[in-house]
Amino acid sequence: MANTIFQCIPRQCTVDFPTVSGFRWLRATTSGSGDIYAQYQLMGANLPRAGVYHIHAVCYARGSGAFFRVYAGVGNGFTLLYETGIADDQTRWIDADITIPANTTQLLIRVIPPSTVGKFILIRDILLESKSTYDTAIGGGFRASSRETRCHFSRRDYRAGDAR
Repeated sequence: MANTIFQCIPRQCTVDFPTVSGFRWLRATTSGSGDIYAQYQLMGANLPRAGVYHIHAVCYARGSGAFFRVYAGVGNGFTLLYETGIADDQTRWIDADITIPANTTQLLIRVIPPSTVGKFILIRDILLESKSTYDTAIGGGFRASSRETRCHFSRRDYRAGDAR
C-alpha cells in the first residue's frame, strides 16, 4: 500500500515515503493542528467482504500521542475496529484480528502522528488477510514467498510435464 495501488489521504500532515534500513515506509509528519491523520481508504472492489481478518503492520513514532487505527464505515458513521498507541521513539508490531461488519461501505487504515508540528509516525508492511488463511508461522500468506522465506527446490523437483 506504499502509495502504489492505494493513495494515502493526509489531513493536517505531510506524507512522504522514505527508505530506512532497506524498508519503504509511509511517513506522516504533523504540519497543522486539529484532526491530524494519514489514511488508506478501501472501498468498492477493494473492500474486503464482511468477516474476520488479521491486520498486520509495523509502526514507529517520533513524539508521543501517535496511534494506529482501523475504522469501518457503516451507514452514516464509522465504527472503530482496532486501536493501539505507539510510544515516543518506539517500534510497534501490530498483529490483531478484526471483524469487518456486514453493510460496511469503506474501511480506513489510519495512522495519527503526534500533535506536535514536525513530529511523525512511520508505517510499513501493511497486511490485511482473511483470518482463515493467515498463517502466524510465516506472517501471512502474502509473505510466504518473501525474501525472508525463500522457496527451496532442486532440479529433481522438475520433470517433464510438471507445472512447477
